[in-house]
Amino acid sequence: KGYYTGLNIPEPALNANYHYPTVVNAAYSFLMQQFFTVVPSINITQLSGIATLRDKLNIDYSKEILATDSENGKKIFEDSKAYGELVARAVYEWSKTDAVAHDHHLDPFKDNVGKYKPTIVPGSWVPTIPGPPKPMFPDWGYARTFAIAETDKLCKKPYVYSEKTNSVFYNQGLEVRNTVVENDADLRHAAFFWSDDLLNLTFSPGPRLIAIASQVYAKENSTLDIALYANAKVAMAINDAAVACWYSKYYYNLERPESYIKRVIDPTWEPALYNPLTGDKGVTPAFPAYPSGHSTMGGAGAAILEDVFGSHYAFTDYCHQGRNDFEGSAPRSWGSFEEMGLEDALTRINLGVHFRMDCEEGNALGKRCARKVNALDWKK
Repeated sequence: KGYYTGLNIPEPALNANYHYPTVVNAAYSFLMQQFFTVVPSINITQLSGIATLRDKLNIDYSKEILATDSENGKKIFEDSKAYGELVARAVYEWSKTDAVAHDHHLDPFKDNVGKYKPTIVPGSWVPTIPGPPKPMFPDWGYARTFAIAETDKLCKKPYVYSEKTNSVFYNQGLEVRNTVVENDADLRHAAFFWSDDLLNLTFSPGPRLIAIASQVYAKENSTLDIALYANAKVAMAINDAAVACWYSKYYYNLERPESYIKRVIDPTWEPALYNPLTGDKGVTPAFPAYPSGHSTMGGAGAAILEDVFGSHYAFTDYCHQGRNDFEGSAPRSWGSFEEMGLEDALTRINLGVHFRMDCEEGNALGKRCARKVNALDWKK
């Protein structure tokens, strides 16, 4: 808390005997309610699921505490719940002081900063069809960060725009055009496995890393302190990676492969991404291409998990197992977190929504953000 001006986390009560699983349950359930009860797209079943899990854990923890201390158990449980909520309220009140990020999920098109101005030079981003006619998160590059400085938010320049057939830029577009996922089952599966693009169907790319981390904790039977330590670092790195990525996106304002390919190479071409909920085909996300958000957040999350669990940690992601409402639900396995993060990045080429430079620089930018988070003073 000493890193962040205005964040006043309540100290534990003197000589308090807290049950920290109960503390965490109280903090998480309080914040879940703040985030989701105002979201128009969430339904009553999802909200009741949050309450049901909270109540189940409270019952389990209360029994656990009473089994070890029948005399003071009820007080320990109530004190723990109260402290968890106090901490959560403090963090939530602090989040309100971030004029950009707080409640931004309620309107991803709002622009509290007003610095983004569309450009009309060759290669500039324009909305694509199907998709919204205006950009998403145009001010996200000005949200609060946890570890990176202002100078860390701008990644290196993309390749110089060109329509010449011997240019690097043209060949990056040609690579996307010629990557036909229909002819390679594994490429297609990987592309849709990581296609965290579609509202009410998949994760978004940041929370996907939290879901992966949760599976690692279960596999390792991690203690609470390790899980909280890793969760905090993953979340902070993803936050900073997203801010840096969106700052760079709107700074460079580079068009998507769909726009370039249709204008310069093949007017009949379409990206592979489609939405089974709406029937929309040839979908491209509604913001500039460079760098890739999936690649940046994937690189950040992978680098944090590698720091916590090791550089040669083999694992399988079962996030979508059992689902049949979209392609790519079968589990995938990797020999390391770095391998996972790189696959997350490069599948954006296979899906047809990013140039290679978007993915490679995004992955590198995410790793740089993770290093800054790892460098914070985490342990006493």
